[in-house]
Amino acid sequence: MYCRLSPSLRDLLRQNIIDRTDNRVLLMYITGFNHARLLAYDDYVLTQEQVENYNRLVQRVQSGEPLAYIVGYKEFYSRQFKVTPATLIPRPETELLVEQVLAKTQLGAKVLDLGTGSGCIAITLKLERSDLGVTAIDKFADALAVAQQNAARMQAEIEFVCSDWYSSFEERQFNIIVSNPPYIEVSDEHLTALSYEPQSALTDFGDGLSCIRNIVSLSRKHLLPDGWLMIEHGYDQGTAVREIFIKNGLNDVTTILDYAGLERITIGKNS
Repeated sequence: MYCRLSPSLRDLLRQNIIDRTDNRVLLMYITGFNHARLLAYDDYVLTQEQVENYNRLVQRVQSGEPLAYIVGYKEFYSRQFKVTPATLIPRPETELLVEQVLAKTQLGAKVLDLGTGSGCIAITLKLERSDLGVTAIDKFADALAVAQQNAARMQAEIEFVCSDWYSSFEERQFNIIVSNPPYIEVSDEHLTALSYEPQSALTDFGDGLSCIRNIVSLSRKHLLPDGWLMIEHGYDQGTAVREIFIKNGLNDVTTILDYAGLERITIGKNS
């Protein structure tokens, strides 16, 4: 047991048995309080049922289960997105990818999000820029269903298509193609720590670059003139990804650093 009898929120907020931010999220989930209410009513005494639930969920967090899967959501671009074990958990680094797209899009631009997962990229783009025409694809129906639920809840008008990359598109073209594809090399030791997330969303089960090669190789066919391709990748893949972009005829190829100063996003223009 991590807490006994009838602890107050103040008691539990002071505990350091798990990450403090995770602890606050758990307590909000259990009590139904938002963050402001959690702090304002820190003398609230939990019921026995809430205490038991708290102890059980803390054990799950300590076992390595992602908090986002426990509470069922993850914040991205200041919005809460539903996530399930069928979807990758959105990362802060991907917000930078959204910012790059927003910086390059013109009024009424058509955007294609390849491998949408929870839909966080596509939905955020549409909510930030209602003039955009956004299409989001994923090859896995269960992931696509989560994205559709997120879009419906947030009232974001998105075209969703079940497709393996471009396979469902013939001659359709877009101003922007964006993707956060599986890019972790199968031998990367970090995969072990990510065992709860769908492996097919994390790795290509090869060198980490095969999905990127596939996306880039057909990108010019599906990009309008002066259209942009933007891809998130591993911190140590910048050089290889730039070479793939250039080899496939993209111009103005640049890699953007993430908030930690690591190479994270490569962009190229169809010109």
